[in-house]
Amino acid sequence: MTKSFFIFIALGLLTSHTVLAESADEVIYSTEGYCVLGNEGVSEDYLKAYAKKLGTTPSARVCHSFKEIVAEARPKDWDYPEGRAYPGSVVILSQSQVTLLKSLKKTEQ
Repeated sequence: MTKSFFIFIALGLLTSHTVLAESADEVIYSTEGYCVLGNEGVSEDYLKAYAKKLGTTPSARVCHSFKEIVAEARPKDWDYPEGRAYPGSVVILSQSQVTLLKSLKKTEQ
């Protein structure tokens, strides 16, 4: 787990972009958030819109690394408390993103 944590931090420092949207509900757009959404199976249109707001499209390699780390860190019954994508995540997903992810989980079961 420690090795994965350091890889995660290194990837985050090297490749992460974070953009703040100015609105009543402050939304953080990040490489981590993009990859989490992509791993959860959201639509391509949603990911394209997210990447546009982020200002870049993270590579498949970066997202694959995030996927491995998230798989190790997130319990199977994770319910996105406080909008967190997984335990220890610094990204807080918006309520609409959490609702979308929960609906996708229900369709998988």
